[in-house]
Amino acid sequence: MNKCTYSFNNSTQGTIQISPEKTLLDALSENTLPMKKACINGACGTCLMQLVEGEVDYNGRVPRGLNSKEIDTGHILPCIARCKSDVVIRAISPRK
Repeated sequence: MNKCTYSFNNSTQGTIQISPEKTLLDALSENTLPMKKACINGACGTCLMQLVEGEVDYNGRVPRGLNSKEIDTGHILPCIARCKSDVVIRAISPRK
């Protein structure tokens, strides 16, 4: 189990335990946290979040919903991301 510390809009904050087999989106949704989602396969970018600390893995999948700048600045797609370590994530403003 890995620990995921999260923040949404600087108001909802907390920590949950996540099994390595679950995606971040599944774990956050199961804990009734406010997640935006659409395609759930890494293509649309709706669930885009900032990885502040830790490491995630896409289990061989390609996060097509991320552009190179987002990848370089530590953005992740929790719909297909699994924790490889304890992580700290935060919601970001929607894309413009």
